[in-house]
Amino acid sequence: MKMEYDLTEPVKAYEYYLKDAVHETAINYFDGLTNKAGIDIDANRFTIKELNKYRKKVSDAKKKINGKRALKTFIIVLIVLFFVAALGFSLYLIKDFIWWFILIAVGCVGAAVGFIFLAKHIHKQIKAIEEVLAKLNQKVEDLLAEARSQLTKLNESYDWNIPAKIFSETIPLIQMDQYFDKSKFYFLRNKYGFKENEENISSLFVQSGSILGNPFILERNLVREIRDHTYSGQLVIHWTTVVGSGKNRHVVHHTQTLVAYVTKPRPEYFEETWLAYGNEAAPALSFSRTPCEASKLDDKGLKKYVANFEKDIENRNRGKIKNAKPFTLIGNSDFEALFNATNRDNDVEFHLLFTPLAQKNMINLLRSKQPFGDDFSFTKEKQLNYVKCNHMQKADIDGDPNRFKNYDYDAAKDYFVKYIDNYFRDYYFEFAPLLSIPLYQQHMSFEEIFKGTLSDPNITSFETEVMANKYDADIFKHEDSETPAILKRQIIRKNGQDGDFVNIVAHSYRTVAHVEYVSKLGGDGRLHSIPVTWYEYIPLVKLTPIAVQTCRISERQFRYNIQNDALREFLSRLSEKGVIIYQRGLLSFLIRSDLPSYDTNELNSFLQKDI
Repeated sequence: MKMEYDLTEPVKAYEYYLKDAVHETAINYFDGLTNKAGIDIDANRFTIKELNKYRKKVSDAKKKINGKRALKTFIIVLIVLFFVAALGFSLYLIKDFIWWFILIAVGCVGAAVGFIFLAKHIHKQIKAIEEVLAKLNQKVEDLLAEARSQLTKLNESYDWNIPAKIFSETIPLIQMDQYFDKSKFYFLRNKYGFKENEENISSLFVQSGSILGNPFILERNLVREIRDHTYSGQLVIHWTTVVGSGKNRHVVHHTQTLVAYVTKPRPEYFEETWLAYGNEAAPALSFSRTPCEASKLDDKGLKKYVANFEKDIENRNRGKIKNAKPFTLIGNSDFEALFNATNRDNDVEFHLLFTPLAQKNMINLLRSKQPFGDDFSFTKEKQLNYVKCNHMQKADIDGDPNRFKNYDYDAAKDYFVKYIDNYFRDYYFEFAPLLSIPLYQQHMSFEEIFKGTLSDPNITSFETEVMANKYDADIFKHEDSETPAILKRQIIRKNGQDGDFVNIVAHSYRTVAHVEYVSKLGGDGRLHSIPVTWYEYIPLVKLTPIAVQTCRISERQFRYNIQNDALREFLSRLSEKGVIIYQRGLLSFLIRSDLPSYDTNELNSFLQKDI
């Protein structure tokens, strides 16, 4: 795509060009998939029109049935009431003969009989409508099957990484990888000091790539933290007191609920998404900043906020703030107050990074009302930059092709384009703090990608954990587990040039209930032992061997070739349960505990056959 915008001003570039450009690219991409699949759009639209017409008939028929059933129920109630009334009048006649009671009883019986015939008639009507409804439902199913058949080839054409490809086509400066391969990881590790996740973190999704050759990785992780949790217990106590004297002397009953608390550690789980970016620019500089509520202030409120910020800095430099180091303002108080990176450790490199244009860009980003404004944390640790945006924590970012499959062409296109629009917006504004710094778009890495050692695995721990987290969680969890499991990779050995044998180590917990008694003084003047139930979390570990390898095929190729009988027989010799996971050019399956050897090239020869 021809660059028709200035990415050194990222907010303006998105608003005036990129937002429309990616929307147009998404439409063109979908039209290309349509043309290649040979879809008869008009035929599908006619089928959908008929389908909606019959769904309306189904809805109307259900309403009629519900109305008839409600009427039938009401009539049955009336029948019961009339029979009860007739019985009541008849029983009264045994005690006292009143001739007009006979008339009422006979009338009630006659009314009940009449309503019985009416109920039977309504029942026949319901049965007749149900027969019509069954035919309508069958027609809906037939039309639905026809609509799905009309879009089969289009649904088969969706693949992993389509959103990422469209992103890179719209902004060629940012290249997205098919998956996070070992070379990119070794580059980040060996050159920039990027580390693998700790024991309490398991990768759910990763997207790697580069900005002008400088590597990045976006991670979504499942994180376990041990935090204090407060348990409560209560005890209801009763006592009496005697008050008054003489004739006024009486007993007063008292009730009090005593509450006690016990604090114990327990594991808590949450997901976290962030971006790590390696760049050699300003290599000695470190700082951090978090979202600032002042970004939302109007001009008058911001002016006051900046004045207070300047006063705080002045007090800091005069030594009026205890243990605060002197701080040199960059010259743009609005930027300093909003960005608020007052913990920076190298003013010279900070000035080099945040030029007047970078300051202007950052203010525009922080003050922008749409789409997200100041929702990001930004940490620089020498050559590694970390960005964590609030909007990205719940964003749909993996581009799973299954979500695009549909039977309604127009609905499929509308969903596809909207998904790409949102995907681009969410990723773009994750990168926006970095793009706001022009130097990061000008500094190209000239070094070759570092190679791994001979003992390094073929597949990164990040991608291996992502694959493991796609399995049914119960496959890896210990059978006694009562919490989620953090899945970590433990390398067993490499398997040729393309694969690894690994253990998936599932860390989870079982619970043991305890009762702790806490003494507390009651209103009766006595100490009471209050039971508080708390839970001890006992660590559990389970190892499950899997194979993981590269296969570099499309989703459509995989779905087609996995049906091959010879391939099924091949996998049955290797796999415990026949469970196979594929995504983004990577393949994983459960392997027998005796780790049978196999040739990754042989497996790929099955999977890479032309359709």
